[in-house]
Amino acid sequence: MADKNEAQRVMMEMQQNQQQMQSVAQQKEEAETELNEAESALKELEDGDGKVYRSVGSILVSKDRDELQEELEEKKEDLEVRIKSLEKQEEKLKSKLEESQKKISESMG
Repeated sequence: MADKNEAQRVMMEMQQNQQQMQSVAQQKEEAETELNEAESALKELEDGDGKVYRSVGSILVSKDRDELQEELEEKKEDLEVRIKSLEKQEEKLKSKLEESQKKISESMG
């Protein structure tokens, strides 16, 4: 790195990437939790019989089993796509962080 300003710019960029990485990791964790819940609900639907209910606000509403299963399958697919997208973002940010760390260590060495 040629000068102090460049080093500061790289450090700031690195901090921003770290913050973005934390945000992406948190979003991924939340999506994975939702996915686990959807999978668990689908398993219960397959294993059980009888009436099913869906939470709407603070009340439970009777729901058609097939309709609910379809909604949960859709939600599951959406979450899987979202998780893959977040994993790609995570990889890009990881590469950027490694690149910044390399620049910093080169400037110090």
